[in-house]
Amino acid sequence: MKLPLLAILFLRTAALAAPVEKLADFELTDQESKLRTYRFPKTKVTVMTVADKKGSEQLAPWIQRIRDRYETSIDIDGVADMSSVPGILRGTVRDSFRKKLTYSVMLDWEGSVVKHFGYAKGVANIYVINRLGRIVTQVTGPLNDAAFQSITREIDRAITPTPNP
Repeated sequence: MKLPLLAILFLRTAALAAPVEKLADFELTDQESKLRTYRFPKTKVTVMTVADKKGSEQLAPWIQRIRDRYETSIDIDGVADMSSVPGILRGTVRDSFRKKLTYSVMLDWEGSVVKHFGYAKGVANIYVINRLGRIVTQVTGPLNDAAFQSITREIDRAITPTPNP
C-alpha cells in the first residue's frame, strides 16, 4: 500500500544541491505504523535527520548532542530512506526498527520524501527547518565540532524571534 504523500516542493538554485526553499506538508508512517503528518507553519523549529541504513550509523551522536543543548525547545525528527528494502522484507525491517528504537522514525518506503531533501546517501544528513517550513541549512557526515557549531548557529537564529520594525 502506498502511503499518502501530499507533496514536497523545493525551489533550487543552480549553485546549491540542497533544497533552499519551503517544504510542503507530507505524511509517512513510523516503525509503529503510526501516521506522522508534517504541516507548516509549526510552533517549533525542527531538526530533521535523513539517512539510509549506512548514514543512520552516524546519527546518534548528532541527535544526542543537539538534544542535550536544546532539550524540548526544538523538534527533532527523522526520516529513513527505506526505498532499497524489497516489499517482502518490509514487515521484518519495521519490526527491527521497533525493537531497536525508543523514538519515532518516519519510514519512507518509496523514497518519495527523501529524494526532495537532496540528501547524500551513505552519510548522516541534518537539516534545520524554520517554523514556516524553510530549510535554512544542511550538514552531512559524522558529527564534528565545526559542523555542530554551524548547525547550532542556524538553530539559534531560527528560534530567536525577529523583531518587527
